[in-house]
Amino acid sequence: MVALGCAPAVAVAKAGHKLSYPESRHKQTEHASNEPFGNIPKGPLQIFISINQQKLHLYSDGTHVADTSVATGVPSLPTPLGVFDVIQKQVFHRSNIYSNAPMPYMQRITWSGVALHEGENIGHPASHGCIRMPRDFAARLYGLTKLGARVIISRSELRPVEFADPHLFVHKDRPAEQAAAPVPSVKTAQTTDSNKAIDAGLADVAAPARPAELGLRVSADVVIAGPNPSGSDAANPAAPSGDTNPPGSSAPEPQAGSAAPGTASPGDSVPAPLAKPADLAKAAPAKKTPIAIFVSRKDKKIYVRQDFEPLFDAAVTIAQPDQPLGTHVFTAMGFLDDHTTLRWTVVSLPGEPPKPTRKSETEQKSEKHANGRRRDEDSVRSAADLPPPQTPAQALARIEVPQDAIDTISQLLIPGSSLIVSDQGLGEETGEGTDFIVVTR
Repeated sequence: MVALGCAPAVAVAKAGHKLSYPESRHKQTEHASNEPFGNIPKGPLQIFISINQQKLHLYSDGTHVADTSVATGVPSLPTPLGVFDVIQKQVFHRSNIYSNAPMPYMQRITWSGVALHEGENIGHPASHGCIRMPRDFAARLYGLTKLGARVIISRSELRPVEFADPHLFVHKDRPAEQAAAPVPSVKTAQTTDSNKAIDAGLADVAAPARPAELGLRVSADVVIAGPNPSGSDAANPAAPSGDTNPPGSSAPEPQAGSAAPGTASPGDSVPAPLAKPADLAKAAPAKKTPIAIFVSRKDKKIYVRQDFEPLFDAAVTIAQPDQPLGTHVFTAMGFLDDHTTLRWTVVSLPGEPPKPTRKSETEQKSEKHANGRRRDEDSVRSAADLPPPQTPAQALARIEVPQDAIDTISQLLIPGSSLIVSDQGLGEETGEGTDFIVVTR
């Protein structure tokens, strides 16, 4: 079981102090009412944590549902800021870091050890990074959420707002010929080692596509079985070997599109050619589950995942690539009457100021004796030089996505899907068993 690096639900430092949480009691609570917060709007759940307020704000379908006081990390072990998801749930969890301390109603948001759970000392920073909640609220929230529920942590309170923009994706049903076609079998290929992944994609047998021409990479984890271009009945080789890194492993997680191209000698197993995303869409929509989309200014790529699994990625063009986009989270709430246009909300995370650099003794002495007025002028000038924050509309307008990727996303898009736009790349927290996690601090 992966360790949780956060404060225990009870204070374990007090000598002789014990607080029992009978597991049978929690198992009974697990079967509580399906409507723990009453009659709330049906739609995607969003959980917002405000560090400054020490509050949790719960939204459903973009509508405010409930609040509670919480306890986040102490200054020496702060709760991370950014965009997260619920990636694991356990009614009764014990910390395997902090003296086997109980952490009831645990909802994990990072594999490195941050979670929401029941705890004490609510209302002020008191944990080792986790978000503690009162017992009643923790139990009700646990009964309401599902894996993938969005959690956004920021210093100040954030609220989702309704948002419409012509650059947002719309839903398009698959063409009739695709819908009628049999769904090809799909299997997963393991990585050969921790640094090299199988470079295989969905086979486009009729017209193999050159990846460089399409600007696309299908996830290295997806390979299709079927006749190969030579006419043989042999399936495209996946050649799995070795174990994948388990969630929480310290080994680096191979990301989609990270495999370097190589040359194969005669007799080697040659991977199937990378395919257009449209070919992938023939197999993927059968799941009918929301997708997660991530646009990274750092990587200049768009990534797509479904059920915590990578589907494909593609290169994107970003206007003024040296200028920040900011971090914006768009969520598809539901269809409008045309069953094509989706109702979206957006949340924009404030940027974090850069960490101050340590100055040398000479610089410190020079600054100490400098004219105060000049220092003030330099400060104003430095602030003025910073680019203004991008609005969600400005950020979307700067991103150009390949048409093939747009077509595929449109066929996969359903309510509950999300789009994250960020200046960051795929960080260490995004890996096996997660959607896209963006840590801003």
